Amino acid sequence: MKFWEFYRVVSRRKWMLAVLVAVTLVGIYLSTADDKPYYQAAVQIMPSDTALYRPILPSPVSSVAAALGERQTDSQLPNLMSLVKSRRVAERTIRVADLRDEPDSLLNRITVSTAPNPGARTREEIATDIIEIRVQDGDPERAVRTVNCLAHVFASFYQEISHQEAADNRRFLESELDRARQELDRAAERLKAFKRSNRVTSINDATTAAMAELRQITGDRDAARAALAEAQAKLNDVDGQLRTVRPTRSVEEGTSNTPMVQELEAQLAQLTRQLNDARARYEDTHPQVVMLKDSIEQVRAKLAEERGNLKTSVAVIRNPVYESLLQERSRLATERDGLAAKVGQLNAAVGRASGGLKPGTDVNLMRLENEFQAAQTNYANLQSQLNQVRINEKETSATGAIRVVDEAVRADGPIGVNRWVYLLLGAMLSLIVGTGLAITLESLDNRIKSNLDVERLLGLPVTALIPSSLDSADSGLARVTYTDPLSPVSEAYRFLRTDLLLGTQSTGAKAIMVATAKPGQGGTSTVANLGISLALDGKRVIVVDADMRRPSLHRIFKAPNDFGLSSVLSNEKDLDEVIFSTEVENLLIVPAGPAPSNPSELLGSGRMRMLVQALVEHADYVLFDTPSAIAFTDAVVLSRVADGVILVVRAQQVPRGAELQVRNLLNKANANILGVVLNDVRPETVDSYYYHSHYYPDVRSARQKLLQGSAGKRSLPPTEGERG
Repeated sequence: MKFWEFYRVVSRRKWMLAVLVAVTLVGIYLSTADDKPYYQAAVQIMPSDTALYRPILPSPVSSVAAALGERQTDSQLPNLMSLVKSRRVAERTIRVADLRDEPDSLLNRITVSTAPNPGARTREEIATDIIEIRVQDGDPERAVRTVNCLAHVFASFYQEISHQEAADNRRFLESELDRARQELDRAAERLKAFKRSNRVTSINDATTAAMAELRQITGDRDAARAALAEAQAKLNDVDGQLRTVRPTRSVEEGTSNTPMVQELEAQLAQLTRQLNDARARYEDTHPQVVMLKDSIEQVRAKLAEERGNLKTSVAVIRNPVYESLLQERSRLATERDGLAAKVGQLNAAVGRASGGLKPGTDVNLMRLENEFQAAQTNYANLQSQLNQVRINEKETSATGAIRVVDEAVRADGPIGVNRWVYLLLGAMLSLIVGTGLAITLESLDNRIKSNLDVERLLGLPVTALIPSSLDSADSGLARVTYTDPLSPVSEAYRFLRTDLLLGTQSTGAKAIMVATAKPGQGGTSTVANLGISLALDGKRVIVVDADMRRPSLHRIFKAPNDFGLSSVLSNEKDLDEVIFSTEVENLLIVPAGPAPSNPSELLGSGRMRMLVQALVEHADYVLFDTPSAIAFTDAVVLSRVADGVILVVRAQQVPRGAELQVRNLLNKANANILGVVLNDVRPETVDSYYYHSHYYPDVRSARQKLLQGSAGKRSLPPTEGERG
């Protein structure tokens, strides 16, 4: 689309654009009326290694796990970040900071993320283990107070949890150590009594080696049995989870692949695995199980909120939690089968090792020795673990698991909705949308608006574009070239005259018929103004009203219609008797005369052909006005005796096939179609009309000057509008 076409399309629909922009701006203004600026304060906290590389809540030490060398090494940073936004931390913060907020309202204003590394060069170096907490508030001082209180409350809350669990661990280990001491004393007493009763003071080297081997194998078997029992418990718990989790879930397409959703799903899967491990060791009321459940609920809430931000189609996909449970079950099943096979092998090894000992004394002595050494080992392990727990408890109390490294001093802001930016963006967006809508409507609008539309529709050249006039009535337009010669409409008819003169110069065509497809297209005005233009150019012109069904040329030129063309064709009058002069010099008129009963037959008669030849001999040009060519056959019949045909089409109308039908009829009649006149065109689309205003800015004023200057020379008749 060319620039000027684009400009005209937009200018024609400027009111639609104005309304769209106004509605958009009002909507933006109303939607941002309640948005107030806010302030944001930030604080940074740093978890210790103890908090990062162990579960959020310490668990009682498993001697079996310690024997097998298990160790938790996954970072708990996401869990700590989730714990910051827990309801209990929010409730404590509200009490400490003396806020008048609900926990949910405070949680919505809290943002938790990892602090960026300013010296990072790669993506792996960007993230740190430092947690950054941000709080939004309308009051900058309250924002600073809230975020600092939140950081200290979280550190204290985590410290309480750690102390409570550490105390539980210590008490558990102390009770286990007391039982292990009693068991060690009983094992020592049994061994001593057996030696005394059997008078055994020492064992030979072979027996000692066999007993040591059997003791080692028996210890390995017992450890493998314990690990097998634990693996089976975990496997049973995972099976229970699989029965409650659906294999598939419905998601909104486009949201499950976002980085945030993927991160939340990974956190959910990790927390689910940790919950399964915790359930294999503790009851559901244990603090660690409860805390993991809370973390899972928070992650699920965030995941649901993130998925709700986008509105797209719903699709059924595999549930990642279910897939994670399946993977965990496969791993546990493999681990269980391996431990079961190991237990079977160790049982066989115990049987083989027992065969090298003597039944009775040696076997019983070995058994008692094994029990004593096992009790010693268990006691030593529990004592070491208790000492380590006490050391960790003291270190945690002294240094703290969570430290506030950078408190908030002032709040950034005010931060808020810049209404003017939104209004400007809204105006630009509405203009773009409105322009696209205008172009779309223009492409859907199949009305005839320009010469290009006519050429695409009919395949005929456009000889003149007649702009619509807002200054004159329809009756005045019929002779506007005479009453208002300075108007752009008059100039358009002079363009038509020039085109006709140039087009007929070589062919010698004189009898020109003006035809229209439908009534009301402006054919009569075209005949009248074209005749006036030719006459003012010095040509002798005769206009013939061949529309004997509804004649109108006699009213335009104020000629009698008592007899006319129908009278000559009916042999009632001679040609000289029906030719009347008009107020325009060199312009004569032959009115239609009384309405006959057979106008089409009269126009197709031989007398009509002779009449046309006679008229051509008396004038330079003979112009015929005809009725609608789609309603009557008069125009098609007359076109066979005319030298050329000018087809008039009115703009701003939807073509219904009549124009094409008339063109085809004229082609079948071998008519010489000289071109098409597009009538009643929007003035802004006619270049001659646009540039005409540069010479005559005020057409009415110029016309009045012309009338005043012509007074005394010749009297120009008033227009229909002036006469009224």
